[in-house]
Amino acid sequence: MIPLKIETLLSGKVVEQNRVEYKAGWNPGETIRTICAFANDYSNVNGGYIVIGVAEKDGMPVLPPIGVPKEQLDAVQQEIFEYCNRIEPRYIPVIEVVDYPDENTQLIYLKCSPGDSGPYQAPLDVYSNRKEDKIMKYWIRPASITVAAKKDEIAELYEKFNSIPFDDRVNRKADISCIRRGYLEDFLRISDSSLVANINQMSMEDLLLSLEVANETDTGIELRNIAVLMFSEHPEKYIPGATIELVWFHTEEAEGSDEFTEKLFTGPIWKQVQDVLDYINTNIITEKVVKITGKAEAERFFNYPYNALEEVLVNAVFHKSYRDDVPVNVRIYIDRIEVINYPGPDRWIDMDKFAAGKIRARKYRNRRIGEMFKEIDLSEKQGTGITKILRTLKANGSPAPEFETVEERVYLSTVIRMHEGFDVPQNEAINDVINEAINETLTENERLVLKLIEEDQESSIPQIAKKANLSKATIDRTIKILKEKGILTREGAKKNGRWIVLGIREE
Repeated sequence: MIPLKIETLLSGKVVEQNRVEYKAGWNPGETIRTICAFANDYSNVNGGYIVIGVAEKDGMPVLPPIGVPKEQLDAVQQEIFEYCNRIEPRYIPVIEVVDYPDENTQLIYLKCSPGDSGPYQAPLDVYSNRKEDKIMKYWIRPASITVAAKKDEIAELYEKFNSIPFDDRVNRKADISCIRRGYLEDFLRISDSSLVANINQMSMEDLLLSLEVANETDTGIELRNIAVLMFSEHPEKYIPGATIELVWFHTEEAEGSDEFTEKLFTGPIWKQVQDVLDYINTNIITEKVVKITGKAEAERFFNYPYNALEEVLVNAVFHKSYRDDVPVNVRIYIDRIEVINYPGPDRWIDMDKFAAGKIRARKYRNRRIGEMFKEIDLSEKQGTGITKILRTLKANGSPAPEFETVEERVYLSTVIRMHEGFDVPQNEAINDVINEAINETLTENERLVLKLIEEDQESSIPQIAKKANLSKATIDRTIKILKEKGILTREGAKKNGRWIVLGIREE
């Protein structure tokens, strides 16, 4: 069963139309060439789909579909198998007969995933007996049409198949025990996958194989990196750097200050993105309403528009190199938010055009991540991310984003500055916000210790232990934890110093 529902595909909202070919009827020559092209996946976009029984106009499906006559369904499927044997090396797509919402209309639905054994060749015409039509060619889809590859493109194909994208490679460290079924099922439900209908009857192995994030072997299954990244509780154990690190600086001194909060986000990478955005939305984003004299409606804007931050973070997670053990970094300052991913854009990209949203990627570093993010509406792909960021910031009245990298493109820093309608918060105001956030994570002992320290910042550990009616060892341990959380620090000498509490909520 193909995970992506036919209705979702035909809507044109999840899969780019240059990755879908619609055919009103069965045309073996064109279809086999297109299957071969999708298998070669020249643009590294994770193959494509073919739907037989749907006419096409200007690249879009004409609905309702024509359908495939019932008496032809078996014969067409058999011929697809027969002619796919003429692809070298042999390549067979996933084939499914599906009902369009009208049960009297059947379609033949093909999912052509990138092959592992290419590059692939197919004859010019599978029907013809002419010698020239039997010549094998490498077929590719550099855009929305299938064409024979030229000499330099064939060389690129060979290079591509000698270097499979990291997210589609087998992870030799991981096994199925690292996959959490709950995350897998959540993803399928959010993406409205056709697998949901049989989710309770299918084993986890079958679900992973259906999503093509694992390979079947004689002894079980082997996981690809995409499975580890999308469905593991701790992907960083198997792919170092597969986390997001967040640092929130509470003073203008930033890096020179001890007043900051650190958080490490783990879990499936799509869940990491959601959790970071939830944290920022709860603790950082604020709306302001300004009444304009002479206008009935007030002006509303945010210090940071959520949708712009979402796109920046998604782009960072989507485009980072998971071969490197460096996490995505989110740094929240008094007046800006910076997101850093490693490495930066390819060297051929003109950064001025990039910042203006006028660049379209030739190939994607992580094609599977991009496809799966799009299925759950996290990514728009096709190079529209920068355009969306620009549009969202402009609509909010915010400054344009700032992009920074170096000639070697070892990183990309994206800075979103605070809307000028907001004043830079003072320390007292910041602490009020911090208090609400950190207090929810404190234990009863931690709250008690902080309360006693707030009452007497010069008190010693034995004095705190006596007031709290707890052992000195317990107080020592509690203070150590509070320091590690960035909530408590010590200023001055051991005997004459004082405690500094970063954000304690008054009850």
